[in-house]
Order: sequence, then C-alpha cells, then structure tokens
Amino acid sequence: MFRRAKALAVLVLLVLPLAACGARSEASGSVLRVARAESFDGWDPDKASTYASYQTLNGVLEPLLRMNADGKSLDPGIAREWSHNRNETAWTFMLRKDVRFSDGSALSSADVAFSQAIWRQGPNYGNMYAKIARVETPDPHTVRFVLDGPDSAFPVLMAWSSSAVFPKDFGGRDRKAYFDAPIGAGAFTVEKWSPGGRIVLHRNPFYYLPGRPYLERIVIDVVDEDADVLFQAGQEDIVEYLTALDAKKFGSRVVGLPPSQLEHLSFRTTTGPLRDQRVRAAIAHAIDYRAIQHGAFREHSTLPNGILPPDLPNWMPPSRARPAHDPAKARTLLRQAGLRAPVHLEVVYDAGNPVDELIGQVLQADLAEVGITLKLSGLETGTFLSRAYGLDADMVLWSYGPVSPDIMDPLSWLSGTSWLFSGMDTRDVLDVNFAYRATDDPAKKRRLIAGLQDAARTRLPAIGLAQFQVLHAVSARVHGFHPEPWGMYYWDTIKVGRS
Repeated sequence: MFRRAKALAVLVLLVLPLAACGARSEASGSVLRVARAESFDGWDPDKASTYASYQTLNGVLEPLLRMNADGKSLDPGIAREWSHNRNETAWTFMLRKDVRFSDGSALSSADVAFSQAIWRQGPNYGNMYAKIARVETPDPHTVRFVLDGPDSAFPVLMAWSSSAVFPKDFGGRDRKAYFDAPIGAGAFTVEKWSPGGRIVLHRNPFYYLPGRPYLERIVIDVVDEDADVLFQAGQEDIVEYLTALDAKKFGSRVVGLPPSQLEHLSFRTTTGPLRDQRVRAAIAHAIDYRAIQHGAFREHSTLPNGILPPDLPNWMPPSRARPAHDPAKARTLLRQAGLRAPVHLEVVYDAGNPVDELIGQVLQADLAEVGITLKLSGLETGTFLSRAYGLDADMVLWSYGPVSPDIMDPLSWLSGTSWLFSGMDTRDVLDVNFAYRATDDPAKKRRLIAGLQDAARTRLPAIGLAQFQVLHAVSARVHGFHPEPWGMYYWDTIKVGRS
C-alpha cells in the first residue's frame, strides 16, 4: 500500500464541539475530534492515495490482518492465524468465528473470496494481487490463497487497506451504492461524510475485538488553517500530519516519528527535454539539497539516500553517490545535451501545501542559476493529481512513504505511479518486486533492493530532495495513541478524557 501524498483540501470547517455531539461519560463512549489537511479519497480502497484516506479506510473497512505499532510485524485481525505451505505458494488464513459486518451479518470466507476479485480488478493496485491464481474456501472460516509462485511477503499485502474485506456481492447493492455508504467489519460505521469536509464515524456495535472501540464517535474535519488555534482551545484532540513549518505552534504536544517520508522531484521522461538523462542529471546537480532540508523541513529531516524510504526490513542504499550540488557540472551537462539557455520547464504541486510552495521557490532559484526558467504551478488537489497521474507536467513535486513493514510496500508505489509519475517503464520495478517476494533469502532481497536503488540513480525517473518525519499533535486527553513509524494508527485503541 502506498501513500502518499500531501493532498490538501480546499474547504475549512470547524470541528464539531463535544457539547454539540452530546457530552458522554467515558463508560458510555466519547468523541474523538480529528483535524487534518489531507482530503479523503472516498471509500473505494483502490482509489486511495493519501495517508488520510488509508487512516480512514482502516477504521471502517478492515483487511484480514493488522499492523503492529512497532512497524516491523503483523497482528491478527479478522484472521486469527495464518500459515503457508513449504514453498510459500499457498497461504491459509483462519478467520475468527465471531466477526460481523456493521449491519450485523456474519463475515465468512465467501466474503473474502468475493473481495479478492474486487482487489484484482483495481486499476491502481490490482497488479499487486496478480499472483493469486485462485481462492479456496473449504469452510466458512478458512480461506486459502493459491498463488502462481512463491510469495514470502503475502501476509503484508493482507494488511493493506486495498485488501479490505467487503460483504459478498456488496451486500446486494451495486458497486457505486456500496462505496457511497459502505458496510465493513472495522471498528466504526459511516454516519456521514464528504470528500473534502466532515466525516463522522460511529461505533460499530458488532466489532470483533472485545470492548473495542472505546470511542462512541469520531468527527474528522479538513482544516487548512488555524488548526493550532482550535487545538489549543480544546476543540481538536488530534491534528494529523503537520508540516515542519507548523509544528512549533503545537508546542510539547507534537509526536515526531522517525524520518520515513521521501520528498521527491519527478521528471517526465516521455516527452520534452527531460527525455534526455543528461538534462535530468543536470537538474539533480543544480539543486541545493541542504537549503531544502533546513528551509522547508527544519530539524525534522535528513538528506535522502536513494529513491526508497528507509527503516524498512531489507532496505539498502544505492552504491552510487547522491548527486552533489554542483551548478558548474549542471551547466556542462545541459551543454552536452545540446540545450541552450533559456530552457523553460514547469513543476506542479499541491497549492495547499506551504512546504511544497517553499521547495518550489528554492528549485526556481537553483535552476535559474543554470539557465532553466521554472514555472511554479500550485494546483487544487484534484487538478494536481490528474496532471501528475496523466503525465501532464515536466516535473512533479510530492512525497511518499510506507504504510506497512516491508520494502515491498514502496516498490508497489513505484510501479503504481510509473516510477513516481515519470512515465518510465516499470518492468524493472515489477521484476524486482516479484523476485523479492519469491525469495526468503535476506541477502538476495537486499541485493535486489540495492540494484533498484542504483537503477534509479542511473535512470533518474525522480530524485529524493529530503527525508522527513511524520508529525502529529496529540492532546493530553488522548490515551492509547500508538502510531506506527510512518504515522498510521488505529482508532479503536484510543480513549479520550482524563487519565
């Protein structure tokens, strides 16, 4: 699964005060108020592209397994245990017998079999399920995925939100009606929602984990300014995914996680001057990376080392050195490519993100020094995503990071985005992905990852600009907040109120 982005919304809404929901004692439930800048992509998991969407989906549409907060392991979920055959070509999941959907209907293996057919159809993430040859359901609580080859990382895939379990035949509804008002096996049900505004979730009385969720309701609002004022006034309990520019406004209540996110600049390699690898290399040498690191991310970042986020099992750095800030070399490469100043290029980014706006200004100044005029196009989220996925810009400024404890995760994002919106052939990435999953040998896995990192350094579909932390602001009245290293967390573990 793959995140990623910082898709900021255009609508500002104040969070519903606790009194407006009806104050409740902790014994009978309570309300968690969440503010975020990222908009929600909707309830179809294949269309999700932001952490905000993955976070919301997992609260309603659970997959078979759950992530452990250590960022390294998996926990039972709908499936209480799992196993594989000798060569990892078949994975068997034993379902809990007490799992129900939020309408009270029992969840069975037939629902999982139906769901995997939906996963495979997805235009964005469907290829990640291509190894599933068939699904066997020997009884209502046993599901066996028979694969067309070994897959050592298959359980990780079963913890992604794109692997959500739906009721068979969408519970008798068509696909659109279901995703407008989904029924899931997660801890919460959907009371109301809108893509760029308020989402209200209510406690699922049929949730399978005893005593959970502790909350009665979650109210989520998209707020693109003054979140710190609302937080300090006690009208917000959690403000998700803060920028480094805003973090100091929240004082000691900021929870900073390891630098897991990769800010990147991607090059369209299908048309225009960036088809030439020398031009892409010239831009890589023109950039002052430390100016970006210290100016945009402050103390919350490090210099990147490759195109893959770090701190995941089997991660390896590239063997080739990172391009150094060297304007003279950049100008030489541009001359070798036959380009004469001025060269005009455009970079697109989400206009709602002040960090990307600041980075764009640094890039504009750096490229001007080597004879490239850079147009900065800050776009509304939907327009930005459309142009990025449509390869309709010279360069794309964005970020991504993992959402699960395996390097297979970012590999999937690279292939799903044509090497980060560059349009570059993804066969290399897919070959590495499937070879990685087909072996249990850690040394071989690491060699594959190092090779891909080197390929990215040579071919330059994109370059890493900074490696930064996920930051959340969490009120003192929130208990049981256990984020994974990349920032995702489960709502069903949370209580609000006095300690």
